[in-house]
Amino acid sequence: MKKSNPTIYITFTLILSFFTAFQSQKINAQGCVAVRQMGGLNMTLTNSYNLNKGDFQVGGNYRYFHSWRHFVGKEEQPQRQTTGGGLDENGNERGNAVNIYSHAIDFNISYGLTNRIQLNATLPYVNNERSQVLKQNPTTKNYRYSVYADGIADIRLSANFWIFDPAKMPKGNIMVGLGVKLNNGSHDEMDNAPQTDGSIQSVVMDQAIQPGDGGVGIISELQLFRKLTDRLYGFANGYYLFNPKESNGTFKSAPKPGLEGYEIYACPDQYFARGGLMVAVDKNQNFNVSLAGRIEGIPAYDAFGGQVAYRRPGYVIAVEYGFAYTLGHHGFSLFIPYNIVKNRIQSAADIATQDLANSKITDPSKYVHVQGDAAFADYSFNVGYYYRFGLGKKKHVTVNL
Repeated sequence: MKKSNPTIYITFTLILSFFTAFQSQKINAQGCVAVRQMGGLNMTLTNSYNLNKGDFQVGGNYRYFHSWRHFVGKEEQPQRQTTGGGLDENGNERGNAVNIYSHAIDFNISYGLTNRIQLNATLPYVNNERSQVLKQNPTTKNYRYSVYADGIADIRLSANFWIFDPAKMPKGNIMVGLGVKLNNGSHDEMDNAPQTDGSIQSVVMDQAIQPGDGGVGIISELQLFRKLTDRLYGFANGYYLFNPKESNGTFKSAPKPGLEGYEIYACPDQYFARGGLMVAVDKNQNFNVSLAGRIEGIPAYDAFGGQVAYRRPGYVIAVEYGFAYTLGHHGFSLFIPYNIVKNRIQSAADIATQDLANSKITDPSKYVHVQGDAAFADYSFNVGYYYRFGLGKKKHVTVNL
């Protein structure tokens, strides 16, 4: 087998890095702000950075995070860690913060329709836990309990296209993508939860731990990279999910007069963007490290469709540390984004509630501001593995730099 050019290895490891991180967004580092995993697959494990005609690539990505810090806007609510949860056996105050533990696995397959067009499919599976405190009257001891939601999440299908011919552009390229997010994942999972009257009832889980969001969405993607020096590359990528369906019909709570519709969970848009640098460490340029900045979140209002529904909008800005290693047709990666900004912005429901309250106040100095909170994680772990192969003998592009 022909020996691959080391410079090509750093190129496809670069693409491995941003494709793997790109698809790791299932409530990733968000918690109660339910950003779901999206994005394309990496197409990088041979002697050219693109997925060649007739080649397949299969792999998976595992992701874990624990959210527990509550924010209103950018202001943390540290009291949620120490108060509101009743007293422990020693009489000390306990916190009532919501904790979310999320495990997610993506199973991915991609096929090279041509040397410039790739077809991708992703089957996600999630297992989520939400730990919270039962809110009872002051004379009753509060206690913490957990509920769960797991199962197949929303399947994603997409096609990606390299703007420039990879055979003629070894040092940089741009990829655009278009796809669809299906609504096969359950958005109304139920679990048994204790009630204030002492009973146990089966109730719909919070949207933050549901496998799906109930809407069919359109995915738009953009990815690019450029060689800067012998071993240094710059890269950027992002996506926007257009989710035009207003709500999924699942009730969060009882309706309030004048706010009908805002008690039903929304099918929200979401977005993600990332950019940074990657450098080869070893002589053969198989082991690479990267440093990137990233932002991801849920907007308060969708780009298309109705807005009368409930969501927890917000975003995080993170510094992401990445490591990628290639061995033949195998690729391994680890990405750890650490959130430096957490912001739970005003939702459409917050604004509607605020406007309704202020419509009854005659003194402007007494106007109220309504803004809910959300729990965020400090960081997440994203581990990926991919393998590329061709059925039969394939002609691959070889680039000599």
